[in-house]
Amino acid sequence: MTKRLFFLLFSLLLLFPLSAKKMSQQGLYHYTLDNGLTLFVMENNSAPLAFIMITVRAGAVTQSAENAGLFHLYEHMMFKGNAKYPDQKATMAALNEMGISEWNGFTATDEVSYYFTVPAKMLRQGLAFWSYAIRTPRMEAQELANEKEVVVSEITGNMTNPGRIMYAALGKHLFPEKPWRRDTSGTVEIVRAASAEQLKDIQSTYYVPNNAAVFVGGDVSHDEVYRLVKEIYGDWKKTDSIPFEPVPAKNPLPNLQKFVYPDARSSDSFVQVGYYLRGPDAETDAADTYGADMWGALLQKPDGSYKTLFKNDEILAIPDTNYISGYYSTERASGLIQLSSVMQNDRSPVEKAEHWLELFLTKAVPLMQTDAFFGADALADAKAMLENNKYYEVETAEGFLRSLSNLWASSGLDYFVSYDKKMQKVRGKDVKSFVQKYLVDKKGMFVVFVSPQLYEANKADFAAAGYQVINAENAFWWKK
Repeated sequence: MTKRLFFLLFSLLLLFPLSAKKMSQQGLYHYTLDNGLTLFVMENNSAPLAFIMITVRAGAVTQSAENAGLFHLYEHMMFKGNAKYPDQKATMAALNEMGISEWNGFTATDEVSYYFTVPAKMLRQGLAFWSYAIRTPRMEAQELANEKEVVVSEITGNMTNPGRIMYAALGKHLFPEKPWRRDTSGTVEIVRAASAEQLKDIQSTYYVPNNAAVFVGGDVSHDEVYRLVKEIYGDWKKTDSIPFEPVPAKNPLPNLQKFVYPDARSSDSFVQVGYYLRGPDAETDAADTYGADMWGALLQKPDGSYKTLFKNDEILAIPDTNYISGYYSTERASGLIQLSSVMQNDRSPVEKAEHWLELFLTKAVPLMQTDAFFGADALADAKAMLENNKYYEVETAEGFLRSLSNLWASSGLDYFVSYDKKMQKVRGKDVKSFVQKYLVDKKGMFVVFVSPQLYEANKADFAAAGYQVINAENAFWWKK
């Protein structure tokens, strides 16, 4: 999710009872149908349009080693025909008749979502379209065969994408027991071998109302949306249980692991470092996430103790505090702590990287356990910053609801409705507890990002200092 939209969304929420009640001054309403389907409605009459999105709590995090990539393949099949529109041609015709110019779906770590925007007068037709697509996909053999090749081309194309390579390396090394639970792409072999029966099993297991949410925003009336959703989706049968196995290892690295990544996107003028550790998971460690979020907010203060420590170091030569960052990203079972700095390339990149790491481990982590970092004044400043940022990305119903769908999928409804109240209770001791539990004496993955040319010029030094190289041949979990 964007970092960290929880701060934005929950600072707006007024926690009224949840049965058809207004939840915020921004016109956000919530309902839960008898079958467990969640509905969020955001009224915004700035344009005669209605954004409709349906989200399922699934994706990479619900995969196994045997079906990695099939949730993404299933997403593609949503537009290939269903009980109402028998094939892709009929599906596209229905979209055109509703005046839809843009429609899409995506598979992420914690969610699979589908969305489009329709003229407000086509609200009922739009809701009905997604009902047919979600509940009655055909999975016709030739369409499936065609779409497999589309997905395979995406997998192979991404194998040379610098960002995808780095993301794969993080999953492989920080989640060594089950790296496929962060890999939405999966493998070519698994996708090509996929059967319609496997996809239908995904549907019957995860595409159920008590594991889904509908998000509607724009020039709509919340009570009318509720009436339509109840009419159209009310007979969708819920299931008794939805399987989910949390990722067990919170600190999988027995030793600090150091890597260098020759990244084609990097400039010869700079050296970037990133330090990555496992953080709390919303599914199993929700109580730890509040201190983690406040920790992340404290890191952002331009003149705060953390950024000042790194900015004032002459060896690092960091141009500005904007080049120093750190945050915690909440995910259902793969919470991640990330810290980074961009430094000028004015001396050996290995020397600069090693100095940054030593400064972080010996000075920054101890600092994070003191009043200088989380004292009353620092906390007040952090909370004021969050308050000032509360209207960020809320200008449109679509932007708001797309972010909301992500946090709902990663953390669930109960977490959502209690978040603001619990964040208000966060104190310095909660920040310190997070630091001690997830940072002190914990081993992480340290990565130095340099241009390929800079790497070649310092290749021997990196090897001598114990750095492994990240590349397309060793980053992916399925490449042995």
